[in-house]
Amino acid sequence: MEEYLDDLRESFFTWCDNAVQVHIEGEGTMLKRWRPRRNPDGSYDLILKLIACDETTSMLTVPIPEEYHDLLEREYFINHPPDEEEES
Repeated sequence: MEEYLDDLRESFFTWCDNAVQVHIEGEGTMLKRWRPRRNPDGSYDLILKLIACDETTSMLTVPIPEEYHDLLEREYFINHPPDEEEES
């Protein structure tokens, strides 16, 4: 079971890395913060806070594939309530 979770964690973080790379390919765009968010319907989004070279920030929402929902339920939301908002 633990090996399965390790593989799933690795796969999830690889997916996150790839999702971030797709959205920061613009010159001068950097990732400021990312976090998963649970939606009221039970789905999950990856929230990306990006900062451009001119210091403007933007937030992007990327749907997290369903295969990672159980992992997020077990790992992340034990210590992070679904309605918890990050400071700006």
